[in-house]
Order: sequence, then structure tokens, then C-alpha cells
Amino acid sequence: MRPLTKTIQVEIKLLVRDLSAVLWVALPPLALFGIGMLIPGFLDPQPDLEPAGLRLIDIYLPILLVFTLTLTATMAVPSALATYRHQGVLRRLRTTPVGPAPLLAAQLVANLLYAAVAATLTIVVALVVFDVAPPASWSASALALALAAWTLFSIGLIVGAVAPSPTAAPAIGSLVWIPLMALGGLWAPREAMPTVMRQISDLSPTGAAVDALQHAWFGSGPAISSLLVLTVSALAFGATAAAVLRWE
Repeated sequence: MRPLTKTIQVEIKLLVRDLSAVLWVALPPLALFGIGMLIPGFLDPQPDLEPAGLRLIDIYLPILLVFTLTLTATMAVPSALATYRHQGVLRRLRTTPVGPAPLLAAQLVANLLYAAVAATLTIVVALVVFDVAPPASWSASALALALAAWTLFSIGLIVGAVAPSPTAAPAIGSLVWIPLMALGGLWAPREAMPTVMRQISDLSPTGAAVDALQHAWFGSGPAISSLLVLTVSALAFGATAAAVLRWE
């Protein structure tokens, strides 16, 4: 455990020194603040939303929490993995008794901690500034976010594995990020999607994550189908990441 603990500490220090990573932490809460303050109607109760009287700012909070995970998974994780492979770090570690696994685990833990900080700041802004009600079930919300993180970070490992260079990794990640967040409802809430688009969203990792989180947050019952989609996706993408991961 000592090599893993030490590697996690090093990766966290590297992230803290990376200005772009710090900006990613600030982006979700700033986005929520901007949406609530600048877009008309976001703070007005909507009688056609379920539960009745929800505001658009309430609906967008789970979307921005999933946005935080997706941004980290498709940008930070692939870039780090592609850089370490390009520099030969993974190849050299593979010849040692420690192996490259602690480095990958440390990368995932460090980025997950950054995502957790960003999500926490976003929730604080929502609760304090916009008076969003706390989740009906903290445990169900945590479960939805944990499954979403597992799934999305596995996608990030896949992107990092196939990226031919460190510079290509964020470009490929952005191409993956755009459809994931479109299906998650970042540009058009899932409630406003056409029927076919909503069905596709329900089967996507981000759409299922937003649905499960909204059910947990607003107390509208367990989203069994969405949790099932997330579990199957996590297992499938995790297995794929392990299969295609190139150490050199």
C-alpha cells in the first residue's frame, strides 16, 4: 500500500500545481452561478415540471454534477495517461515489481478527488446562493455519482489508451465529451428532449447518471433502470479499458 499512497500524494501535488486543473475545479460552480444569475426564468417555479414547482436551476444542478465528472474523465484522465505512455513512464514501471497499476490508480484517485471538490463547491453554491433543497437521499445521490464516476473514468481510460499522442488525447476527449453531455441534458434538459432523443439519453451513461441523480435528489423514487444502465456500462467500459490499455 505504501507505493500506492506515495504515488497518490505525488499525483495530487502535480494536479495542484497545474493551473488548468484548478480552473476545471472552479468551472462547474461558476457555470451554475452564471446560469442562475444571468439567464431569465431559471429561478422561477415551473408548474409543468415534476415534482411540481421545481425551478430550472434545480433541474440543472444534477446535470452540472455529471458535467464535472464527464469533464474530468474525458479531458484530464486521457491526457495524463497518454503523456505517461508517450514518455515511457508506464513501460519503465512495468519492468519493476511495483508495476504501472499504482500510477494509474493514483491518477484516478487524484482526479476523482478534484471532481469531488468541484462537485462539493457546486452543491454549496446551489444550496447557499440559490436555495436549492438538499437531496432527499444523500446515499442514493452518492451511489449515482459513484457509478457515474466509475463509468466515465473507464471511458477516459479508453480514450487515453487509443490516443496516439498527448496532444491528441484532449482533442479525442472533447469529441467524446460533446455527445455525452448533449445526452446528459447540458444544452437542452432531458425533460425537453424529443421522445426518441430521450430514449437514447436514457441508455447513455450521462443520461442515466442525470436521471438517477435527479430521482435521488428530488425523492421521486429509485431509478432502477438508470442504475442498471450505469452498472452495466461501468462493467462494460471497465473491461474494455483493461483490454485495450497499452502500456507503451
